[in-house]
Amino acid sequence: MKKLTVKKEAERKLKKGYLWVHRNWVRNLDGIKPGEEAEVYSERGVFLGSAYVNPDSLITARIYSHSREPLTRELIKRRLEDAFSLRKKLNINSDAFRIFYSESDGLPGLIIDKYRDVVVFQILTLGLELKREFILQAIEEVLSPQAIVERKDASGRILEGLGKEEPSIVKGAHIIPEGKVVVSENGILFEVDVLKGHKTGHYLDQRENRKRVAELCRGFSVLDCFCNTGGFSIYCAKEGAKDVIAIDISSYMLELALKNAELNGVDNAITFVKGNVFDELRNLEKRGKKFDMVILDPPSFTKSKKTLKNALKGYKEINLRGIKLLKRGGILVTASCSHHVVLDVFLETITSALKDAKREGKILEIRFQAPDHPFLAQMPETLYLKLVIMEIL
Repeated sequence: MKKLTVKKEAERKLKKGYLWVHRNWVRNLDGIKPGEEAEVYSERGVFLGSAYVNPDSLITARIYSHSREPLTRELIKRRLEDAFSLRKKLNINSDAFRIFYSESDGLPGLIIDKYRDVVVFQILTLGLELKREFILQAIEEVLSPQAIVERKDASGRILEGLGKEEPSIVKGAHIIPEGKVVVSENGILFEVDVLKGHKTGHYLDQRENRKRVAELCRGFSVLDCFCNTGGFSIYCAKEGAKDVIAIDISSYMLELALKNAELNGVDNAITFVKGNVFDELRNLEKRGKKFDMVILDPPSFTKSKKTLKNALKGYKEINLRGIKLLKRGGILVTASCSHHVVLDVFLETITSALKDAKREGKILEIRFQAPDHPFLAQMPETLYLKLVIMEIL
């Protein structure tokens, strides 16, 4: 393999286990072609890992091994076997879960989710795109799915020069002719659209958080903002919430949410509202509405550091409005799914909203993504989901 040399400041991070080589860390690319594998070395000649390289990306190299080894079919299969073995140990009470999580499972840019007998995968890096057939073979041999769906609609692919395409059914179109599969999650049923749904069809990372939040809401009036396909709303209604209002801007997501509510027999307990959450929060405040619990689970407001400032304004706005809608002693459940919004900054934003609302809060819990989305201590970017549960006084 060719050699990629990094600057001194990069050597320190890579030796601690960091897996990305940013463009401004590169000293010499040695004529490496886009997608090609290379060995990463320090200026002093210290070997730091094997990586796949994309000179056209801001993340120029992604380390997949700390040994000198090519990215073979056998290595990909072994990584998938190891990842699947870990998920079996987690005792997940669902037939829908993440099997492979990118850097955390040793192949940066690969996502594999399982919905019963349907596997959905995403390739987000050029280096892995060139190994697509090896990945498909590993999925077949290790997971033996009845159907396989490939999602190529993630915006991250653009940064790698891959472009976005419509999702496709690679195998088993007769199994999921309309792209729908019903899964059970902690005893609750969800119809997942693996072709049109967000991400790979369902927010698997909030699974344990949905269960925990529902345990706190018995007898409550609940407002669920950015409800998507009804996850938090349905859990709360099933657990005994007095009433639930669920808001989302997408008509299609609300259709799925209503279907999911019907599947679980709670459609009469939830009022679904189509609207912009920012506008709806203001309208509810003007009407003098009050709730025992407000859930704020927005999509990522920022994909880069450049837009972080505006994103924080958005987070503060919805938290300020949500806090004002809570009764004294009510529960605020607020989340951020952007790794750019680190926990300290997120807490500062919530605190600022509390101050402007002239309210006080007690943090009851801080939770993260579900355990089938493990994060690496040496890679803070792999910890992206933060959820704060707080009593508002």
